[in-house]
Formats: sequence, structure tokens, C-alpha cells
Amino acid sequence: MKKFILPAAFILMMLMECSAFAAPKRISLMLEGSDTASASGFNWLCLEGMRNAQVRFGNKKLSTKYYNALDDNTKLLPLLKEAAAASDLVIITSVAYIKYLPEVMREYPAGVTEIVFREEEGGFLAGALAAIMTTREDVERINDEKKIGIILGEKVPPVERFRRGYIAGAWYINPDIEVLCEYTNDFNDRAKAAEAAMKLKRLGADIIFCVNGAAGIGAIERAKEGGYWTIGVDTELESDFPEMVLTSVVKRSGHVIYKVIENFLQDNLPKDRFSLGLKDDCIDISTWTRETKQNVPLDVRKRIDELEDKVSSGLIKIKKTDYQGIFSK
Repeated sequence: MKKFILPAAFILMMLMECSAFAAPKRISLMLEGSDTASASGFNWLCLEGMRNAQVRFGNKKLSTKYYNALDDNTKLLPLLKEAAAASDLVIITSVAYIKYLPEVMREYPAGVTEIVFREEEGGFLAGALAAIMTTREDVERINDEKKIGIILGEKVPPVERFRRGYIAGAWYINPDIEVLCEYTNDFNDRAKAAEAAMKLKRLGADIIFCVNGAAGIGAIERAKEGGYWTIGVDTELESDFPEMVLTSVVKRSGHVIYKVIENFLQDNLPKDRFSLGLKDDCIDISTWTRETKQNVPLDVRKRIDELEDKVSSGLIKIKKTDYQGIFSK
């Protein structure tokens, strides 16, 4: 009997079927986009997690393959069907495949498990750091207004969890902080992100959290000349843009892929929902990088590390309240 396990981590989804008892488990990874070869790219990190699992568990237990439509929408459905037909587990890392799942599941009936990042935890730390740093007027590009910003892509659950956490973290530090929010409704257009960043800067924000995927690079590249700082997302972007990015909220996508495969092989994947966050070492804020240490004072980094420990241990709980910042017009 075939069973779909649909985790939405970034979004991450999976489908699973039973195979012969002694045969290696066949696992496929569904990617989308052209950053497969980039060592700092999301796809590369996912692949690295699968490769690490292959090395750890060996060919007798595991057989892996990856698919990438490379921005060709006509390939999404055929590739997903091919993977479903040939795999015990399919891990989907792109929202682009989601609309084709019902059709694939009609042909390959399966159960579904959702895997979700607790983005609000990383957002909370980013908001707390921004709220502290926006008062440091001795830091270049920091103004005398208590305003920070966030650029968001589309209104999808991971983005909304980031927003909720960012505002909660800022207000945890100082309830008088204004959090300016700007949606671009796009994850790829760098020009839109740069325009949104300049709009937030004109409204008084001096630190801007970029939660709109690859498009956020547009806002980051403009930061120094635009007179603001940014906080990156997904990978340690301060290493690539040390004069533009204070620090980054890192999703350890490779580690997530590894943990999914490990739990699958051990028959430990939950049936409905698999939630991963700070205490699982799957999301964090990169206070450890050389660039963050140069950009963020030691006392601020220590405070953020203390908050991280409290969130991980449950001493700080981020409520599901829909924290509302100020949406620019």
C-alpha cells in the first residue's frame, strides 16, 4: 500500500510507499530553481543533507535520486509522477509542485504528513536583535527613530510565521518599537524588494528583515548606499554581504532532509505533522559567524543567545496571536 507523507517544511512534502522488506528504501528529492550548484543555495543544502544520509546509511539501506524542473513549469507534473512511481519516499521542497499533488495522489493513493519549520522562533530572535540594534545610534546607518522593517513575499504560512515572530520579538524587547511591514507578493523580483526596502527606509526603518526568498537579495544589495541594514534569511548571507547584512535567520535545510530520512528509515515519522525548530537544531540566528561578530556588539549577541536558550527550553512561548505591525501605504 502506497502512503504519501507530505511534510511542508519550506514547504517540504513527502510521499511514501511500502517496498520489499530487504530492498533499499528509495528516496527522491524534488527541487525547483537553478541554485543546485551553489554551495550557499537552498537546493544545494537540501542535496547535501540527502548525500549525508546516503553516506551514513549506505547503499544497502538507501537509494537516492533528485529531480529539478529548473524553472520549466511543464516538467513539474511529469517529474513528480516519475518520482511517485519509483520511490518509497518523495521529499518536495518547492511550493511549485503542490498544485499537482492531488492529481498524483489520485494515481498513487497515499497518506500525508506535514513537516513544518517553526519560523516564528527564528523571527522572534531577528525581531529582538533588530529592536536592540535600532537604539544603537553609535552604529553606522542607525537613526534616532525606534522603527524597524520587514519585507515579506506572499502571504503563505511560513512567511506569516516569520512576521508574527519578528513583531513578537521586537515588542518583547520594547513595546514602543514600530514594526513596518511591506509585502511584495513575489519571491523572485529583486527590483521589487529593493523598492520595498527604500520605501521602508523613507518611513524610518534602519534595520529590515528580508523574508521574500531570492528577491530579498535586491534589498540587501541596496542596503549600504540606501542607508539601512538588513537581516538575511535561510543561509548566512552576512558572509556574502558583510557590509549589508547584520546577521541571518538560518534554516538548516540539509539537516532537516537528513532528519526526515533518518526518521523514515527508523519508522519514526509522525503520521500528521512533524514540527522542527530551535531545539531540533533546524532553525537558528547566525550569531556565530565572523561577519555577525563584526557587525553586532558582543553584549547584543549574548542577549540574543540568552533569548535563544529561553525559546528552546520553552521559557519563552510565542503565542499564536496575529501580531500586527504597521503596514505601509
